[in-house]
Amino acid sequence: MLSAQTPLADPSHSRKIGGPRAWLRVLLVCSSFAAPAFAAVPTAPSYCVASGIGFSAGGASIRLTWIDQSLDETHWLIYYSTDNWTSSVYVGAAPSDSTLTAGTTVSVGWTGALKNTTYLFRIYAYNGSEYSDASNDAAVTTSVFTLTASKVQCQAAITLAWPNVPNVSGYEVFAAAPGDVSYTSIGEVDASATTCNITAAWLVPTQTYYFVVQPYMGNFYLGQSNVASAVVDYPAVMTSKPGASNTPGTAFTHTFTHVSAATVSSHTLTGDVTGLTFNSSAGTLSGVFPALGNYTLNYAVHFSTGSTLTQTFYIRVRPPKGAPLVATAIPAWTAASGASRDTPLAGNFIDPEAESAVRVSTTLGTMDFILFDTATPETVKNFMSYVNAEAYTDVMFHRCIFGFMNQTGGFKGTGSGSDSDNPFTSVVTHVPVMNEPGIPNMRGTLSMAKSGNSPNSATSQFFVSVSNNNEDPYPLGLDYQNGGFTVFGRVADNGMIVADAINNLPRGNYTSPPANLTVDGSSAGELFANCPMNAESAPATMDQTKLMKINSVTSIPTMNYSITGNTNPTVASADIVNGQLRLVGLTGGQTTVTVTATDLDNLSTSQTVTADIKDSYSTWAARNTFPGGQNSATQNPDADGWNNLQEYAFLGDPALPNRTSLTIFAGTTGAAPALRSMTLTFPVRKSTTGLTYIVQANDGLTGAWSEIWRSTEGFSYGVVVRALDESDRTVVTIRDSEALGTRQKRFMRLKLVQE
Repeated sequence: MLSAQTPLADPSHSRKIGGPRAWLRVLLVCSSFAAPAFAAVPTAPSYCVASGIGFSAGGASIRLTWIDQSLDETHWLIYYSTDNWTSSVYVGAAPSDSTLTAGTTVSVGWTGALKNTTYLFRIYAYNGSEYSDASNDAAVTTSVFTLTASKVQCQAAITLAWPNVPNVSGYEVFAAAPGDVSYTSIGEVDASATTCNITAAWLVPTQTYYFVVQPYMGNFYLGQSNVASAVVDYPAVMTSKPGASNTPGTAFTHTFTHVSAATVSSHTLTGDVTGLTFNSSAGTLSGVFPALGNYTLNYAVHFSTGSTLTQTFYIRVRPPKGAPLVATAIPAWTAASGASRDTPLAGNFIDPEAESAVRVSTTLGTMDFILFDTATPETVKNFMSYVNAEAYTDVMFHRCIFGFMNQTGGFKGTGSGSDSDNPFTSVVTHVPVMNEPGIPNMRGTLSMAKSGNSPNSATSQFFVSVSNNNEDPYPLGLDYQNGGFTVFGRVADNGMIVADAINNLPRGNYTSPPANLTVDGSSAGELFANCPMNAESAPATMDQTKLMKINSVTSIPTMNYSITGNTNPTVASADIVNGQLRLVGLTGGQTTVTVTATDLDNLSTSQTVTADIKDSYSTWAARNTFPGGQNSATQNPDADGWNNLQEYAFLGDPALPNRTSLTIFAGTTGAAPALRSMTLTFPVRKSTTGLTYIVQANDGLTGAWSEIWRSTEGFSYGVVVRALDESDRTVVTIRDSEALGTRQKRFMRLKLVQE
C-alpha cells in the first residue's frame, strides 16, 4: 500500500520509468533534400506541445507533438530558444509522414536538452522550396528534483519526500527491489503531495528498495527525480497476549513483550485496577485479580526513536467453577390443609459461573454449552442472535483438526449426494462482532472463528477446543493470534465425550474442482479441508449423508431442581413444576422438604424448607369415612361415647369404637392429702385450626365452672404441669388452680370449642 498527503490515483498502472505515457518516440535526424519546382507554401502545423520524457546521462529527453495541417510537406524543421527567441537554435529536420494527410498527429523525441532549463519550440512545414509560417510556441521546463527515501523506525514502511514541482497534474511513484531489471509503477499521488508512505506487504525487513518519482501533466511526464533508496526496518510487534482471566483474589502477573530493533525509553499503562501494580521500568503488571467484572487497560511502549507501540489489555474476572450456591432461603410455609404454594427457585439458587446455556443436539449426541454473558457480552449476544433465528439447524461441522478443534456454524448441506444438484449454502451472517479476548482458549472452551489478520471479523462460525490451545509459543497460541481469539463459553460436564468423538472422525478434503461442489450456487466452490465424515472412512467424494451435523441449538436452564427429601409426606406433598417448588398441604402436622439444585456439570447443592400444615375439623372430616354418613361434629357414628368433634380433638377414629386405646386421658383419683391439687392429663392435637381446648373446674357439678386454662395460652402457662411433645400431639397435664384442702369433692372437665 502507498499512501500520501493526497491518495494515489489508479494504482493499477504499471509503467517503466523514462518510458512514454502514450507515444512512440521518433528521434530527430538531419537530412539533405532537393527543392521541388513550383511548390506551394505549406500550411503551418498547429497545437504544438512539448513535454519532458525522462533523463539520462546524455541529458533530458523532450517530446514534441503537433497536428499536420499541410498536404505537401516533405520535412519538418524544428527550432528552439532558451532566451525567449532573442536567439534560436536549429534542432534539425524530421521527415514527413508518408500519407501526406492533413489532421494527423506527428510525434518526435529529442535527447540532449539540459536539465532545469525552459525551452520554447517552433515547428515549420517545408516542401523543398517553401516554408510555412511557424507553429505556436511550445514551452517545457526540464525539471529534476531531489527525492529522499527513509525507513520508518519499528515499521515495515518507507517514507518518500520531494520538493513541490509547479504546474503538474500529479506524481507517479516507481519502485524496484534488489535484482529487478526495471522499475514498476506502484501508484500516483496528487499534485499537492510532497511525501508518501509506503507500507506495502511486499516490503521485507533488512531489504533495500529503490524509488523514482516522475511528475506529469495530463498524459505527459514533465521530469524525473533522482533514484533514492532505503532499507526496510524490522516492524515493532507486540508479542504478549492481549488479555488475562481468572477468579477474584488469585495471583496475577503479566509482562508486556514486543519485538523491535529500537531501544525502549519507557513503558506506560493507563487505567487503574485495584490490587494490581504496574512496574514502568520492566513493563510488568502484578498483584491479584480484582473483583468480578471486566477491566480495560491501555499499554504503550515508547522507543528512543520517538515511535510508540500500543496494546489494549483486557482483564476478565469470572466466578470459579463449582456447585450452585444458596442465594436466599426458601421461606417456611404455614397454611391450612388443602392449601398449596408455588415458589420459583431461580432466586433461591444461583450458579454464578453459568449465566445462560444452550443445548446442542448433534449427529453423535448432545453437548451443553455454558455461556459467559457478563465476561463477553457482545459475543454471547451475537451467538444467541443465530441461536434464536435457528440459523444453526442442520449446519455441518466443516473443519476438524485432530487434537486441536472442531469448527462449525458456517455451512449447511442441503442435499443427499455429491453432485451439483445438492449444493451447500452459507449461514446468513450478521454484522461482525467486536473481539473480546482475555479468557484462555483451553480444552472445552467455545471460541469465535474469524478471518486471518482481522480481529473483529467473527460472525456465525465458532469452534470447540479439544486441547489446551492457549499458551503455545508466540504466535501459535490462540490467546496471541489475530488479537486473541474470544472465548465466550465452555462445554459442560460430559459434553466433551461428544466433542472428542467428532474430533476422532475420519476427515476428507473436498473442493471444487476436482470435487463437484457448489456453495451458494457458485461452482467456484468452498474448500472443505479436514471435513469430518460420519463413516468408517472418509469417502473420496463428498457424500452429504455422512456429514457431521448440528440438529438444533436451544436455550436451556442452567440448573434443574429435584425433591430429595420429605420427612412427613402425609402432611404435605412436594413437587417441582416448571422450575417452581409446589407444596400442597395434606393434613395437620409439620414436614421438612429438601430441594436440590443440580447444575449442568452435575454438581449439586441442597436446602430445606419447613411446611407447617394446620388442620381443621372440616378438612379432617373430608378425609375420613363416617358410618352412615354421620359426619357432623355432634354425631357419634361409632357409638363409643365420643362425638366426631371429640374424635378429631383427641385423635380418634370416627369409624372405630377405640377412644380408650388411641388416647391418653387421665386425672387425679381417690383421696388426696390436704393442700394438694387435682390434675387433668389429655392429648392436644397438633397443627389444628378452629379448635380451642378449655380446662374448667367446679365443686359440685352445678353452678358456674371456673376456667383454669385454654390452649391459646400455650404450654408454658403457670398451671401447665407438663407438656410431652409427640409426633402428632402434645400430652399436657393441667393443675387445678385451687387446692383440694378439706373439700369433699372437686371436679375438672375439658371443654372443646369449635370456631
